[in-house]
Amino acid sequence: MISIIVAIAENRAIGKNNELLWHLPNDLKRFKQLTTGKTIVMGRNTWLSLPV
Repeated sequence: MISIIVAIAENRAIGKNNELLWHLPNDLKRFKQLTTGKTIVMGRNTWLSLPV
């Protein structure tokens, strides 16, 4: 099965200047919960933005 996780603004933007449009700690925790142990396809900037 393939799933997608994305947060978009009302104008369909997903980011600006290589940054998320907002910082929502609970959303980031949920993303981690959903993706831990799974294969993830993401861009380089997303990879670099993840905490170590």
